[in-house]
Amino acid sequence: MKREQALFIARKDNLTYLTESYQRVHFGDEFCERLLPADRDLQEVMEQVRGRGLAFTLVTPYVTEAGLERVRRLAGLLPETTEVVVNDWGVLRMLERDFPGLVPVLGRLMTKIKRGPRIVNFLDRLPPQALRHIRRTNLDVPGYRTFLAAHHIERAELDNPLQGLDLTGVPGGLKLSLHIPFVYVTTTRFCLVANCDKPEKKGFIGVFPCHQECRKYTFYLDNAVMTTLLIRRGNTLFYKNTSVPEQLRDSHIDRLIISPEIPH
Repeated sequence: MKREQALFIARKDNLTYLTESYQRVHFGDEFCERLLPADRDLQEVMEQVRGRGLAFTLVTPYVTEAGLERVRRLAGLLPETTEVVVNDWGVLRMLERDFPGLVPVLGRLMTKIKRGPRIVNFLDRLPPQALRHIRRTNLDVPGYRTFLAAHHIERAELDNPLQGLDLTGVPGGLKLSLHIPFVYVTTTRFCLVANCDKPEKKGFIGVFPCHQECRKYTFYLDNAVMTTLLIRRGNTLFYKNTSVPEQLRDSHIDRLIISPEIPH
């Protein structure tokens, strides 16, 4: 199977990573509406990407009502048939109602799977049925597949968890994209990075104005019970998995989404 390679960037300046090995660019943010691109940045990136004859995908996060309006404005700048990655059911509903010519893609936040890296501590002690269970996603649940089909979703995104993936129950008609190398673990609206560079705020925990500190700082979390280093970027935890799944060659994953930097 010929696989499309997509470059995932969260900032316009990261277009410098775009090489001839990519056929598509994913641009946007999955985890915070405050990091959605400005209108001008979206237009500039689209122009450069399409000017090279490449495909373009807008990536969107889970949102508040204010964030939904920002996504609506960005969607209005997209040509018809442009992909939009959806990580919020409200965004999907808005696209269906107001922009039926755009193509919704199920984001990886909506694809449920066991994500924590501690799980590999006991993989060798699990019976085969349990091992298969923790490698499966909600994409092989018949009711969920029916829901996706009813909403014209024909592509879904996946993480590359340490325990591996079992995609035998996912129908071939649903196209799959795999994120490499950063695996999303968990996210929240409560951003502990806010005010991290203000000594007078040490010890204070709360909801503070956003100054996009996450664009400047990355925290690495090490713990004896973890099998790998956790990475905190803004409101989201990741870890890095550079191993390519063994079953990739025989599966119906037809797109690799490659992030040269943490996609946030």
